[in-house]
Amino acid sequence: MKFLCTKVKQSWLTSLQNIEKVTDLSLLIKDSFIGIKIKNAEPTNEEIKLVNSAVDKLFGNHKIAFPVRIIEI
Repeated sequence: MKFLCTKVKQSWLTSLQNIEKVTDLSLLIKDSFIGIKIKNAEPTNEEIKLVNSAVDKLFGNHKIAFPVRIIEI
């Protein structure tokens, strides 16, 4: 499975409030990654926009520390 995501500290995901924030933005949690499953080898523009927008809402000015990438899970 391809996963368009960013990595967060595992300790950040121990907070129920943070988990709610992630799921409210329509993202999934896989280990210490938050993102979405993608259907093809390359994400669509809509998929990229969804994840980038969510990262922006979650981390604001610190979003540069959370690069979005594709991983295989």
